[in-house]
Amino acid sequence: MKKGFTLIELLVVVLIIGILSAIALPQYTTAVEKARSAEAVTLMANLRYAAERYRLQTGSFPGADMTVLDIELPGVTSAASGAKTKNFTITATGTGDTYTITATRVNSSGTSMNTYALRTVVSSDGSAKRYCDTKGGDGATLCNAITAGHASDGQW
Repeated sequence: MKKGFTLIELLVVVLIIGILSAIALPQYTTAVEKARSAEAVTLMANLRYAAERYRLQTGSFPGADMTVLDIELPGVTSAASGAKTKNFTITATGTGDTYTITATRVNSSGTSMNTYALRTVVSSDGSAKRYCDTKGGDGATLCNAITAGHASDGQW
């Protein structure tokens, strides 16, 4: 009597593994991207509070120059035009009574990805609103995951 698996049994196992990986891979990618976005949300919150301190000291928001802020962000290459991390390019603009911080998703080579951007808008009264802006691709799905289902109105 010969021992071993038949070709049909091996094909069934390969088919089952293929179906399981087709289901699990999109969920895994979404979970990884959601974790990456937590980095940007944390950095943007730190920039928000630093910009508010700057406004209290000088009377106006700092504009695009983040080097005037009193913080040093870990893992960030800072420049007057913005900050770069492994996953995001962070820029800021100050116009009148609002200060907008935008984190655009980039790939490992620093090229902007066509997916989503996170945005925090700070008002002079200290209130802040966060947005997830879809940039195409699977951005709508990722924004929905990042904002826990509030991506339809863009704010969370």
